[in-house]
Amino acid sequence: MLEFGFALVSITPGFSLSVALDSNVIGPHTLGHWSFWLLAADTSLIQAWGTRLYNIGLMLLGLGFVIFVHELGHFLAAKMFGVKCEKFYIGFDVPMKIGPIRLPSRLARFQWGETEYGIGSIPLGGYVKMLGQDDDPRKLKEENQRILTEDNQVPAPSSLEPISQEAPKLDPRSYPAKPVFARMIIISAGVIMNLIFGVLMAATAYRIGVPYTPAILGSTMPGDPAWKAGLRAGDRIVGIETTQDDQMSFDEIRKKVAIGGIRKLEAPIDLTYERQGERKTLQIAGSMAHADPDARHNFQTIGIRSAAVTEVGQIPTYSRLSKLEGRKPTELQLGDRILGVDGVLFEANDTSSDFFSYQLDELLHPKLNKPVELAVERKNADSKQTLAIRVEALPLKSLGLRFAPEAVTAIAENSAAAAAGIKLGDKLSKFNGQPIEDAICLPNRIATLAGQKVTLELIRDNSDPITFEWTVPTRFLLENDLPTYGSVGLDLPGTGLVYSVSKRIASVVPNTPAADSGIRPGDIVQQLQFGSLSQEHKTYLKESRIDDLFAKQIPIDTIRNLQYIHAVIQALPVGLPFQIVVERDSKIQTGAASVMDEPDVFSPDRRIALSPYRQTYVAKSWSQALPKGLQEIRRGIGDVLEFLQLIVTGKAFNFIGGPATIAAQATSAASQGVSSLLMFLTLLSANLAVVNLLPVPALDGGHLVFLGAEAITGKPVNEDLQVKLTIGGMVALLSLMLLAFRNDILFFLGSWM
Repeated sequence: MLEFGFALVSITPGFSLSVALDSNVIGPHTLGHWSFWLLAADTSLIQAWGTRLYNIGLMLLGLGFVIFVHELGHFLAAKMFGVKCEKFYIGFDVPMKIGPIRLPSRLARFQWGETEYGIGSIPLGGYVKMLGQDDDPRKLKEENQRILTEDNQVPAPSSLEPISQEAPKLDPRSYPAKPVFARMIIISAGVIMNLIFGVLMAATAYRIGVPYTPAILGSTMPGDPAWKAGLRAGDRIVGIETTQDDQMSFDEIRKKVAIGGIRKLEAPIDLTYERQGERKTLQIAGSMAHADPDARHNFQTIGIRSAAVTEVGQIPTYSRLSKLEGRKPTELQLGDRILGVDGVLFEANDTSSDFFSYQLDELLHPKLNKPVELAVERKNADSKQTLAIRVEALPLKSLGLRFAPEAVTAIAENSAAAAAGIKLGDKLSKFNGQPIEDAICLPNRIATLAGQKVTLELIRDNSDPITFEWTVPTRFLLENDLPTYGSVGLDLPGTGLVYSVSKRIASVVPNTPAADSGIRPGDIVQQLQFGSLSQEHKTYLKESRIDDLFAKQIPIDTIRNLQYIHAVIQALPVGLPFQIVVERDSKIQTGAASVMDEPDVFSPDRRIALSPYRQTYVAKSWSQALPKGLQEIRRGIGDVLEFLQLIVTGKAFNFIGGPATIAAQATSAASQGVSSLLMFLTLLSANLAVVNLLPVPALDGGHLVFLGAEAITGKPVNEDLQVKLTIGGMVALLSLMLLAFRNDILFFLGSWM
């Protein structure tokens, strides 16, 4: 039974690949949101390659095992009914030539009994060759002749002899000689084995322990769908669409949101969340606001980020930047656990014994302009101690340019702004009676006024100015410095409104490179590029993997807007130069600027890197693990069926991955541990099972259709019709495989370029 390579085409759109999804959907939360830019591997080249080769080896074994299990199902069922199996191959042993050079068709082979076992050179599937069965239509007549008994293999009768009407006698060990029910069992055995082993692999993974990121919100992106719907840090998502799970993972949410966007962009999605023991369901639509313009694939997001715990991690992350700027690093050490701020200890959580990053942020952000004292638990070799560690305020960085605010772009449901009648399009004009000339720094200035009443004046077309008064909360999250494409605007603490920033310069800080280069108020910023960098700056940018961000001129537009630029600048050292292209009186001018500390505005980031919140689900017994394995295979089948529906409707052709994508996903899973690889192989087993049951000639499902027709009519489907349908099915499958190969090539070329 030959299995075509399409059985190994990935029809789940690469959700395990971090590169495939916008990192703004869900990512590790730290107090320095840009820390992922500063991560650098410390392992040696030999260790790195050794680990990589080990993971590739695990990947090859895993994929080979899934194929082997499928073919083993056909093989064992055939043997059970006495069918002679002539070959059992993983991979295809097709003869290949390049000009006069003949390539090996197989990597290994041996004969055991009547069966030849081997590994083919083309790793696109596998097959069991049974006597009397061949999926190659060109060999059908030859195969039919082979299975005739000697009594039937006589010359064709002359015109004077009567033609025998008796059915030809077949070799009793041939596949066609077996009754229909036996052939149906043989055909379906591969799929059944994949499903059985899929359950067993997932159950084994749960016995070992499956790590996952619990769906507890660390923050919501201001202006994004989750923010507008009223979701907030600490909410726990327990259901999305038809999937309900108290151990819901962020990967599952991301996948459902992405597939929902492929099905119908920005269509409402049912989402159930838990807050303080109460569960509510709301409808939320995804958004493409943060799509990467250079990515081949973009998926819709809802603007949620996972929580981190208050355990310090990634200490080297900030060391290069602090050293370059001459700042004293914090006294925090790797593994320190933060318990509270300025004498206020964190409250215990119902869902975990850990303290979360949002609890820390809610206390730190209202004090962003002041030094704070952290209560820290430090583990020693055989004891724990509680320390008080002082952490200084950190200045906000800018290019010495001030920008005016523009219109309100988003309003949260049930917010103070919504209650005050603020509308989209209203333009910010004054804060506490003073004109606003520094739109980017305004939220940080308001953050220092926690507990105070403040006013905001807005202008509405054909209307008198609107005055909005509110009290700045004493606890809040300030999430305006996230480096996201297409940011929708800046959030003012306690208001529930988000506004955009004009590209027109309102003022220039005196005695700065920007002022000295001739940049003036009224200029409109058009492009940015790194200036003439010192060797020190080049080394920092390269080590931090951000050397290509502004290596060429980047247009300032709706994707890479001023909010994005502002977030990126926070990761750059003071003094790093920029070239700025501005428009002045419809003419292009070039100026310069450099990264500088704002003298009286501070950042919520204290350069404390926290560890992502991860849990490991370990089944205590096989009776607990097997239902979880069954749940995973059901979930995998549902995902594959859903994506097949999208393929049939023409909405997902660009997301079909071929062998290279599968290999990359499997290698990524292997790098995360055996249990992660087993979970991926479970999904792949579901993939293989569902695809092979499609009613397409040349796949198992097509054979079952022919056998079903034979069972109903009492005779085999016309041979010529079978040949034509099989050829048509092969053409369709090969076309889909070529599309998958094309997608692989385009994806990996895009990754390397």
